[in-house]
Amino acid sequence: MDIRSTKPRRLLTIALLGASLASGAAIACICSTGTIIVKKFYDANANGIHDAGEVRLSNWPMTLGSTTLGTLGTLLTDAFGYATFSGTPVGGNYTMTEGTPIEGNWVQSSPKVNGVPVNPITGIHVTAGYTTQLTFGNYCTKPSGGRTPGFWSNKNGQATMLDGSPASLLPELNLLGSLNLVGANGNAFDPVDYPSFRAWLLASDATNMAYKLSSHLAAMRLNVEAGFVNGNALYAPYGGTINALINAANTSLGLYPYTPSGHAQRANQEQLKNFLDALNNGGGVVSPVPCKRTFQAY
Repeated sequence: MDIRSTKPRRLLTIALLGASLASGAAIACICSTGTIIVKKFYDANANGIHDAGEVRLSNWPMTLGSTTLGTLGTLLTDAFGYATFSGTPVGGNYTMTEGTPIEGNWVQSSPKVNGVPVNPITGIHVTAGYTTQLTFGNYCTKPSGGRTPGFWSNKNGQATMLDGSPASLLPELNLLGSLNLVGANGNAFDPVDYPSFRAWLLASDATNMAYKLSSHLAAMRLNVEAGFVNGNALYAPYGGTINALINAANTSLGLYPYTPSGHAQRANQEQLKNFLDALNNGGGVVSPVPCKRTFQAY
């Protein structure tokens, strides 16, 4: 963890005191204060909830502000993942903003308003003698490691499929044959050799969305078998693991092998195809542990 600057808690206290005086409050009213505590956690399952076993994040900047007085001060979360803003004058116009890492692979998952993560939190009310607790959750992503259908249709993909001892395509062909793959007309496709598999991949298009979905499903299943992709990795846009996504795509193909324009299941298959396409191109999966994070000076 690298944080490029810090501000002593004493300065925050002075800022809060100054804000109270600037607002015209009498000295006696400074005692009418409350506390804001911010909890910061790593959302390892990307569900926006601090579940048991999910670690808290230290050294994450949290900035207290006011809609009328502007920025009041910034604190870093401590070793337990908390930032405590004590001695905050009573009122209902406070805001709390979490820092955004320079690294672009961090995603905020909570808090949410109407299902959408929000930063800053606004409209925070402080009551004399009481503590208001806020919670921010984030996760980070890492590349899936996937290879595209184009990879599996070239010599590098063929060599990967022949990686067994003795070298044989039979295990991979059997694996592909166990899926509900289809062709342009919706008929089942079971590759018997590499040339037929390669030709099928190269010819795939979305006239029959089930065909296009099949090509990306085949590529992902080979990615998992080859160890390029961890099937147990969580893909947040889908809301489940890659293995679950594979099963969902395979089930859909078994039920709906021909989905031309106007078919009721075409949009669903296109969404599944888009998920697999992104992952086959290295799209980010949720890291089970926090990633590196750095912040701009504040």
